[in-house]
Parts: sequence; C-alpha cells; structure tokens
Amino acid sequence: MYKPAIKFLILMWAASLSSCFLLQSNQSIRQVTRNKTGTDTSHIYTLPFAPGKNVFVVQGYESAFSHKGSLAVDFKVKTGTSVYAARGGVVTGARDNSDVGGLKPENLADGNYILIQHSDGSEAQYWHFRQDGVLVNSGDTVTTGQLIGYSGNTGYSAFPHLHFEVSGYKNDGGYGNLPTRFRTQHGVVYLRPGSFYRVR
Repeated sequence: MYKPAIKFLILMWAASLSSCFLLQSNQSIRQVTRNKTGTDTSHIYTLPFAPGKNVFVVQGYESAFSHKGSLAVDFKVKTGTSVYAARGGVVTGARDNSDVGGLKPENLADGNYILIQHSDGSEAQYWHFRQDGVLVNSGDTVTTGQLIGYSGNTGYSAFPHLHFEVSGYKNDGGYGNLPTRFRTQHGVVYLRPGSFYRVR
C-alpha cells in the first residue's frame, strides 16, 4: 500500500494529466500558447534551477487540484533546492518568515515567496520557499540565472515544491496569467505535467 502522501501525489498528478489531455482534445493549448498570428514571440525563460538539474513537473496549466483558472507550473523538488531567477528583473516583493504549510484555506496566506517584475512589465511569482530561504529583497535587481532562494513547503502545499507563474498584459489588452515557454534539453517548449526536464 502507498503511504498517504504518495497517494496524494499520484492523485494530483493524475488530475494534472487529465486536465492536460482535456486541453489538448479541444485545442485550447494551442489557443493559450500562440498569439493570433500563430507565431510564438513570447519570452523564453530559463528553468529556475541549477544547470544540469533534472526536474519533474507535477502540476501544469489548469490542473484540477489547485491550478484551476491558472497558467502555473509546479516543480517537485526537495526542501532546500537552490532556486534561480528564470528571467532578470526587479524584486517587487519577498517573504521568508513563515514555517507553516498545509492544505487548509488559511494556509494560502502562509507561503514564502519572491515576486520579480520584468522589463516588459510582466511579473513572475515564485512560491513555497523554506523559512529564511529567500536571498533577495524588494528593490533588488536580479539577473537571469541568479540564485534567489531555497525551495520549501510553506503556504498551501502538500509536499515540497516550487510554484512558478507569470502575469502580464495579454494580446487582447487584458491582464492575467501568461503562458511561459522554457529552454530545456528538448529545445524550447511549454512544460507538461508528468514530464522531466533538464536545465540547460
């Protein structure tokens, strides 16, 4: 028999995969990841981990567990894993004084995080850092690939992981989550749940 935490992980992964397949079936992935001309000119991000590291995506866009309505990615990594800026910019917010995590509604306010605004006005959110695991402060300028903190299990979280998402202005002028493509060993791709990716 699986331990409860392992069962939970498997169920969340299955929900994430089913959401991915649903998106593929109605072609909304194409709609999300391409602009009106069909040519992708979006920024190419660096995976936020050390070069050569192999990371597992446990939850992706619109995943049923906790990403409904959200274009976010969850990387399954151990507490204390080094996290690097996926894109340079200015730190607009940071917190690392929490040591609380769980799946209760109140845990939504317990997460440690880093917010980084990019040159085009978009903003990346990195969540669930360990207590005292944030190495940057509001107002700091960071570069792509700079060490910014250490992952953890704080906030609304069932197990150690890094949550990553980007928000900004869309092609239609509205503001919200933006799909993010990454440079990986497979080339430049949009990450899919249930897959491993190696940092280049």
